[in-house]
Amino acid sequence: MENSATGLSLVLGRTLLAWCEQVSAGGLERYLSLGGFQGLERAKASSPVEVIAELRAAGLRDRSGEAEPVYLGWQRFMRTGGQGALVVDASELDPRHLAGGELLGKNPYGLLEALYVAAWVSGARRCLVMLPPQLEGQAAGLLNAAEQVAAAGAAGVKPLYLELINGRQPSILAHPEPPAEADGPALMHDLETWYHITLVMSLGADWHSALGVGGHTGTRLLTLQGAVNQPGLVEAPVGGDLWQVVTALGEGVTPGAEPLALALDGGMGGYLPPPAAQIPLAAEELQAAGVDPGLGSMEVLTSGQCLVDLTRRVLYRYWVLAGNQPSEERTLITRALRMVTEICRGQGLAHHLDELTNLGREMTTRGINAAWPLTSSLTYFHQQWSDHLAGSGCPKGICLERPLAPCHQTCPANIDIPSFLALDGHGQFYEATGSISLDNPLPFVCGLVCPGPCEGACLRGELDQPISIRAMKAVSARHALADQGGYPVPDQDDPSGKTVAVVGSGPAGLTAAFYLALKGHQVTIFDAQEEAGGMLRYGIPAYRLPHDVLGAEVDRIKALGVDVQTGVSVENLEQLKKEGFDAIFLAVGTQVSRLVPVDGVEQDFVLGGLDFLRDVRGGQDIRVGPRVVVVGGGNVAIDVALTAVRQGGKRVDMVCLEKRREMPAHIDEIEQALAEGVAIHNSWGPLKIDSTGKVSFQRCTRVFDERGRFSPEFDGERLMSLEGDHVILAIGQATDLACVEEGSGVEVDRGLICADEVTLATQEEGVWAGGDVVTGPRTVVEAVAAGKRAAASIHAYLSGDDFDPEQVAPQRRGEEEPLEVSAMARTNLRRPEMPMRQVADRQGNYHQIELGLDDEAAHTAASRCLRCDLCIGCGLCQLVCAEIGAEALRLIETEADRLVFAQFTRPSTRCVGCGACACVCPTGAIRVEDTPEGRRHTIITGTVVKDHELMICADCGEAYAPPAYLDHLKKRVGPAAVPHVERGICPACARQQRANELAGNPFFMASSA
Repeated sequence: MENSATGLSLVLGRTLLAWCEQVSAGGLERYLSLGGFQGLERAKASSPVEVIAELRAAGLRDRSGEAEPVYLGWQRFMRTGGQGALVVDASELDPRHLAGGELLGKNPYGLLEALYVAAWVSGARRCLVMLPPQLEGQAAGLLNAAEQVAAAGAAGVKPLYLELINGRQPSILAHPEPPAEADGPALMHDLETWYHITLVMSLGADWHSALGVGGHTGTRLLTLQGAVNQPGLVEAPVGGDLWQVVTALGEGVTPGAEPLALALDGGMGGYLPPPAAQIPLAAEELQAAGVDPGLGSMEVLTSGQCLVDLTRRVLYRYWVLAGNQPSEERTLITRALRMVTEICRGQGLAHHLDELTNLGREMTTRGINAAWPLTSSLTYFHQQWSDHLAGSGCPKGICLERPLAPCHQTCPANIDIPSFLALDGHGQFYEATGSISLDNPLPFVCGLVCPGPCEGACLRGELDQPISIRAMKAVSARHALADQGGYPVPDQDDPSGKTVAVVGSGPAGLTAAFYLALKGHQVTIFDAQEEAGGMLRYGIPAYRLPHDVLGAEVDRIKALGVDVQTGVSVENLEQLKKEGFDAIFLAVGTQVSRLVPVDGVEQDFVLGGLDFLRDVRGGQDIRVGPRVVVVGGGNVAIDVALTAVRQGGKRVDMVCLEKRREMPAHIDEIEQALAEGVAIHNSWGPLKIDSTGKVSFQRCTRVFDERGRFSPEFDGERLMSLEGDHVILAIGQATDLACVEEGSGVEVDRGLICADEVTLATQEEGVWAGGDVVTGPRTVVEAVAAGKRAAASIHAYLSGDDFDPEQVAPQRRGEEEPLEVSAMARTNLRRPEMPMRQVADRQGNYHQIELGLDDEAAHTAASRCLRCDLCIGCGLCQLVCAEIGAEALRLIETEADRLVFAQFTRPSTRCVGCGACACVCPTGAIRVEDTPEGRRHTIITGTVVKDHELMICADCGEAYAPPAYLDHLKKRVGPAAVPHVERGICPACARQQRANELAGNPFFMASSA
């Protein structure tokens, strides 16, 4: 077959990526100018045998895990006489692999030409293109390209029949079967291979052979990820050193990073430590190394990664890809995944590693891709597996320990949320408040004003809506105050003889005082305001936080012996040291309004947002309006706007830089403002305030840069103006650091105190700082967390000990029993709506807007909790259920990178009552209970998911097993054992029967007699 000199030979490097780059954006005309469809012309000028011989001479091998020489598949397909289909498998084990998007997005014609060549050779004209979810966006471009080729007659033959199969997931097999849609024989290659076919036919076998190294031919497309200096899609010669792809094409490992392993195809293709990765990029060598020869991506993992957990994760994905139907392949993956999960959870047995090794060999023999991660991980990282098995540690610290619920982990104050919710659900509100107080002394305050980051982490929120966690804290506190007259009194240590001064009575100061007092230290709080509470009292309007709520929680702290001195300004730290305080905590917050530097800001009708809130909250009847312009987009700006409505504003406009979805204000606060008539103007920045009250704004085109940093950009040609009798600026807060400005060793940077991130200690001996004065304006609950950390750090200092951060780490506060909730209710209960005061009833007053959940709604909220503290999402239950063939349990994958059990109704039609799930559950979240009435209940976190009637033993009359289990057992045992199962006797009586059989009296003879 003659070689062809086409325009393709002029493409830089004559490689696949460069070819597609040259075609990109030029369309069919550009493709033709580069020699497009000349490969097809070569094929049409040759016989089918000659075309196949050309593919053989090129040494082209399939780029998938099969790695079979391409010509062999073409020879087999030729025997069908054109009755089959041409199949393009564009799925990838790692969906992050960039090759598919690059090829189809820039050069769909290259694929079409290869299909035309195959159609000419074989006679088949039906083409199936299997697109994974990440490439479904390329479907339109491919179809358009096919129409262009057909309309222009570029191929010179009859058009192909192109069919797209969307949502295609990769196969678990190294030799995948054609899709069912092929409906017969198929010539199937992965996407990259089809493109190489076009190049071989266009440029000839010699050209393709020259691209390889060491006797290998062609190139491979690889996506570099992880700790590499130049991540992205690269093209490497087949046969070249695999590790050199990282060092040369990826420009080496990220400085300072210690490479641990190459994860091939996101781990789905196996793992290689750097020394073992110094092998040729070729099928046989990769297979010999125990990894997938069809790799598409390589991720450099750094030290500290847990290969055991990573193996568990990829095995789980293989298990999902294996589908829900029983098969030998799925059974092998299930067994392996179950054992690996047990090892991760600290339940591994000594023989597990040997069993896993044998399973890996069997999966390799059967061509199951899951063998790659399992075998390579066991081979190259055996020490990590041994350490896990011995319980001696996990390099990443994520295995062998019981994980906390996501809500618990996310709460800045580390409240044990599942425990207090369960107590609320049981009606134990007083105890629930005590549980909260172990980590947050302001349960009612946070129940009203916390933005609820825990709700954002709630796994129930990924199913429908999150649990009403914030509101439930208020329910607990409200009941404790109403029913018991106060909160539980915590245990208090004996007096230590040490004294601590706390400057500032905001949430950080109050919290630090609370926990220091519990440790026996004498605490004095100093605050320049007339009443304690800081921003809680002077920055949050009463419609959100009533005076009596804050007062009750301040009184609680005073009851511990904390001396709160208000109206007292601390001039300098030396003053406190002279008074003999052993430690000082600075928690003065950010209570000073920061004015935006625009023309006209100095005018009398321009107010600072915090100043306005403080004056109104302090009892001054500040009248504004009737036209008010509020500048800012955060919660403070919302409070300013709603307060302005109550202080005389008839028309209140709120203007901010951010788009609506970018506003830092909580969505509920925004909706309240809109409900009360506040007009919100998004994406505008202030330019000037003139003396008439006219405020000019320019369009904000961007608030944050590509790295997420505040870096606004404006379009000065697009302007807007608003009229205001008052302009209130709520765009920033500053600190008053008079007490540390002079003669102090406390370091200040950009208006904030510098403190150690871990200990919160400042540069001056015996002085700590925390809360907004260190971090800038944050949430109340974050200030509470800072106060708790400061208290632990100060206590360690006063005790002569080193501060241990684990003292303030999240910890479970109880083992609370789950609520008894039906499966239907647990599945379908919806988040109760917060009752709100009608808008008409809010006018001109500061009555609380949120009316709080009543007891029925609170019970509903608690009943919706999935108890992620009990069910840790390990998945062992569903794996063992799959192993026995029942498939009754299904856990759902979440964005929190853990599984969650939420399908409480599924077991009702599938559970056989074997109890295997309860046996493997590492936390006791699943129980199987036999009742005196002869019923067996399978209970998952308090919900009976299946109620079985038990069989009665024909010999002793005891209930022993559900009929469904016995029927299921008969399907799994051999025919010879079925009569034993059908005897209808319990295991104890069966053992007695067996003894009789061994004594020469078989059971069937005894029964017939």
